[in-house]
Amino acid sequence: MAPVPLVHLLQSRVQLLLRLRAKIFDLNKAIEQDRSVLECGVCEDVFSLQGDKVPRLLLCGHTVCHDCLTRLPLHGRAVRCPFDRQATELGDSGVWGLKKNFALLELLERLQNGASNQSGMSEDVLREMGECIIRCDEDETHTASMYCTVCATHLCAECSQLTHSTRTLAKHRRVPLADKPHEKMLCPQHQVHAIEFVCLEDGCQPGPLMCCVCKEYGKHQGHKHAILEAEANQIRASILDMAHCIRTFTEEVSDYSRKLVGIVQQIEGGEQIVEDSMGMAHTEHVPGTAESARSCVRAYFADLHETLCRQEEMALSVVDAHVRERLIWLRQQQEDMTILLSQVSTACLHCEKTLQQDDCRVILAKQEINRLLETLQKQQQQFTELADHIQLDAGIPVTFTKDNRVHIGPKMEIRVVTLGLDGAGKTTILFKLKQDEFMQPIPTIGFNVETVEYKNLKFTIWDVGGKHKLRPLWKHYYLNTQAVVFVIDSCHRDRLMESHSELAKLLTEKELRDALLLIFANKQEVPGAVSVEEMTELLSLHKLCCGRSWHIQGCDARSGMGLHEGLDWLSRQLVAAGVLDVA
Repeated sequence: MAPVPLVHLLQSRVQLLLRLRAKIFDLNKAIEQDRSVLECGVCEDVFSLQGDKVPRLLLCGHTVCHDCLTRLPLHGRAVRCPFDRQATELGDSGVWGLKKNFALLELLERLQNGASNQSGMSEDVLREMGECIIRCDEDETHTASMYCTVCATHLCAECSQLTHSTRTLAKHRRVPLADKPHEKMLCPQHQVHAIEFVCLEDGCQPGPLMCCVCKEYGKHQGHKHAILEAEANQIRASILDMAHCIRTFTEEVSDYSRKLVGIVQQIEGGEQIVEDSMGMAHTEHVPGTAESARSCVRAYFADLHETLCRQEEMALSVVDAHVRERLIWLRQQQEDMTILLSQVSTACLHCEKTLQQDDCRVILAKQEINRLLETLQKQQQQFTELADHIQLDAGIPVTFTKDNRVHIGPKMEIRVVTLGLDGAGKTTILFKLKQDEFMQPIPTIGFNVETVEYKNLKFTIWDVGGKHKLRPLWKHYYLNTQAVVFVIDSCHRDRLMESHSELAKLLTEKELRDALLLIFANKQEVPGAVSVEEMTELLSLHKLCCGRSWHIQGCDARSGMGLHEGLDWLSRQLVAAGVLDVA
């Protein structure tokens, strides 16, 4: 057969390239037109399937990208459409809670898939074109379909059968063109030799490829090396392992993303399709955890409001009762003063009449006048005592406790019991608070009781002896106790565990379960004393006093350091905030 002229082959190849170029141009033009349709009307950027350019729907029906929505000003909990100014309410997730325009996303995805398919078709055409150019090396009019790896020739099926029919050539390995091995690269230094090895030295990694000449005589002489194919296969295996890890990581990320979507839906709630008893499907609102939390808060404060209203009514009833009793007493005093004035006026008139009579009548009225004068003196003495003990003040001092109970009076009385080991300084602290003077320590036999007034509180403090034989008597002082002051000697480390044991017993008493606990770490100014922090740790106070109001205060009974700070803490715990300033 006559061979096909080379000119005809070139012409057919040029025509195929021109058709391909025209098809690619039309495809790019169509893509540009689609891009203009799928642009955000605010920023004019093309929408994307994910990220900041995801299209989201507003209540009015317009679509804006996520990035532009985050930049819109908020009007309360809503954003206004930039096109028609209609408001769209935002949920707890903000812009993330707006629904995506899934119709637009589907269109965008189809367009992208179409473009990729078109580009794939272009690649197929190029590949087909390349395959068409490969002709049989024995006959150029034939199209090659296989490759002989020994002869390094392209052959068609007919020529392969004719040329390799001998016993020697039939042993040659022939493979399809798709499985044709890659041609070996030539060494840039020795271009007649193919690259067959890889240098493994660290200094040669920028250019590790070498031929046999480079390995034996060139710059890679004596270097560690590996065969090119084995090293490439090892790298391919590592890439496959990395691809497997990437797929696993991608699945983990996707699973985590699905969980995030589920969590967001659980928080926000939404509509759910359910079937009724008749098998009819309908939508039902499922409340999210955010709505449940709001309901819980509203219920809590509703109960709190009801409780406060009841406490307010009780407090007002206490004030009303006090006002009634005081007005009754004042009106009774008014009547008594009126009667007293009447008696005094009668006595004065009788005395004036007696003065105007003659001497005989004056002598006869002497006993009666003396009796009237004695009565007036007694009434005057009673009035003086009454005026000294009663202050006429229209004010009604009101004090509130922490549990919103009201106390009416100048001072609110608090019962306090002071306990601790013998020698800890209980009595010294008591008299320092009472008289502001240091008292030499004397062992307490029995108890001491004193009243200490501090701001608008009156503390009745019971100081009970701390000797071992007196400690069983402590329980007789627990009734109606509102606060316990436990005194510890900071200088005696060897008795700290004994104090811990007594304090632990104290906290188990039922009558003291609601009582405040103030711990005075006494004698802090003495060198070598246990610090408040160390004592808290040694006695495990956070664990021991868990579940009750307690405080540890460093103090010194001699100088008075820290004592009033302890009373301040008691006052803050007993009295509602804002009333301690009323002294």
